[in-house]
Amino acid sequence: MKEDLSYQVELLERVKEELGMSQSDIARKFEVGKSSVSEWVNKKVKMKPPYRIALELMLKDKKQQEVIAWVQKFPQIMK
Repeated sequence: MKEDLSYQVELLERVKEELGMSQSDIARKFEVGKSSVSEWVNKKVKMKPPYRIALELMLKDKKQQEVIAWVQKFPQIMK
């Protein structure tokens, strides 16, 4: 069971690193207790799919924003 929870830990770590969010930020965003996020990180509880999907979409959205910013700069780069 603990191996099954490795992905959620990796996902939470990516969100914390790439989006600059703390466990408290994630808890506030999802309106859950900080203890819930801590349990996810410590592989004590499996994260419900809607939370996992939301985290994945948050990361995907950030990546899309980076691409948009790059495309917007492209004409300046070509000059």
